[in-house]
Amino acid sequence: MRITTRQGDGGRTRLCGGRAVSKCDPSIKAQGAIDELISFLGLAKVKIKDRSAKKKIGLIQRDLFSIIGCISSGGRKGAAPAVKDCDVRMLEEFGDLMEGRGLMPSGFVIPGVNEGSAVLHVARTVARRAECCVVELGRKSKIDPCILAYLNRLSDLLFVLAVREEGRPDLLKR
Repeated sequence: MRITTRQGDGGRTRLCGGRAVSKCDPSIKAQGAIDELISFLGLAKVKIKDRSAKKKIGLIQRDLFSIIGCISSGGRKGAAPAVKDCDVRMLEEFGDLMEGRGLMPSGFVIPGVNEGSAVLHVARTVARRAECCVVELGRKSKIDPCILAYLNRLSDLLFVLAVREEGRPDLLKR
């Protein structure tokens, strides 16, 4: 299979099922933002220290690929959901566990304490943009509410992981 097909040179691409859309269609924007998020999470996995967070990020990346598939297929009837309530709860519970291991800041956090936390902060901001893109897509297409909840919880979790990765003694319990 060739990667270069030249079929998108005119600014159009195809969704699963073959429907042609503009490359700036809300569906393509949402998929692109989630794809970018998956890539930054991959970078975070190689930069952070916490092994349990690395493992969880790998699971999250798989969930995000499922969300891309759901968006690309237009949420076909009868298709398995991309994420479920239990996946949203998993993010919440892991975030609560990580947050419980340290005090969270009461004000703004300026990224850049170390490379791992900085990459997690970038992933957090991309998650917020991806969520906005999916909300925008939801104005013209039906979006599973679990997808929106998942993206919202994910950005919260990434914030907690970024602060934890900073390893600042003033934020962590001893």
